[in-house]
Amino acid sequence: MTFTISAPPHKKENITFKKIMWAKVLALMPVVLLSVYLFGLPAIGLVAASIFAAIATEAAIQKAFGQKITIADGHAVLIGLMVAMIIPPEVPLWIPMIGTVFAVGIGKHAFGGIGSYIFNPVLAAWIFLSLAWGSIMAPASYPQTSVLFELVLENGAGVMAGVSPFFILLAGAVLIFRRYIEWRIPVAFFVTTVLLAFLLGDSLSYVVLGVVVFGVLFIATDTSTSPTTKNGRVIYGIVCGVLVVVYGHFANYVDGTFYGLFLANCVASLIDNNTLPASYGTETFLQRKYRSIVSKMPFKDRLEVFLDD
Repeated sequence: MTFTISAPPHKKENITFKKIMWAKVLALMPVVLLSVYLFGLPAIGLVAASIFAAIATEAAIQKAFGQKITIADGHAVLIGLMVAMIIPPEVPLWIPMIGTVFAVGIGKHAFGGIGSYIFNPVLAAWIFLSLAWGSIMAPASYPQTSVLFELVLENGAGVMAGVSPFFILLAGAVLIFRRYIEWRIPVAFFVTTVLLAFLLGDSLSYVVLGVVVFGVLFIATDTSTSPTTKNGRVIYGIVCGVLVVVYGHFANYVDGTFYGLFLANCVASLIDNNTLPASYGTETFLQRKYRSIVSKMPFKDRLEVFLDD
């Protein structure tokens, strides 16, 4: 009998990082094509310039530090594409190029590359561009989805990510079905946003804006900036939903999506650390809090029996 010694995981699936990245790129192609139809040649130039800058920056950094050049894995292409999709198509081409250089160079590699960055590079680039060139980054229009048809072709979409909530939802559903995207974060997000929007009196149409759907399916689910535990992902989705709705209620849901998700990135590690499974003989953070609350109740003795069991 032959025993093979190898590093875990020992149960492997035919899912690779490269396959996930290119699947996301392909999933966004219908939205890109629809954007080209709506915005014309500026959309093509925006996407091309952004992707070119992302690939060039990735290759230059890895070459400079003697690392293996990994532009074929599709991550730089995805970053460039997503940056282009959240920028108004009428901006000059140097805007997306600077944005993707910042996303790849600072947002990604300055923190150590894939798996190490704490803020989504696409969000970091959008916030940097918005703070540096706010007047240029302001969309020419903000979307409205007052009728069902506008879920397919959104009225007044100011960025490519907002042109069609339907196609983005469809792309996300396919990726979830293929297990390239974790479902807990989007589900927790949408449940939270619907409930909060209803309580605050906001139109539920805001919840299905293309930018909102794009943000939760393609940005919030980024594995490097979201929790790894199941409970953590649910909590993270709720936090994302709360931040987006609160910001959107007092400002607008387009900016609220990006700022809300960026702030959620700040607490992702905290959520992850406090939802990790407990070691044998110890309690998790949630179990400790639960026991602390129960200990202050008048009927704590009866509950202790259930806790011990």
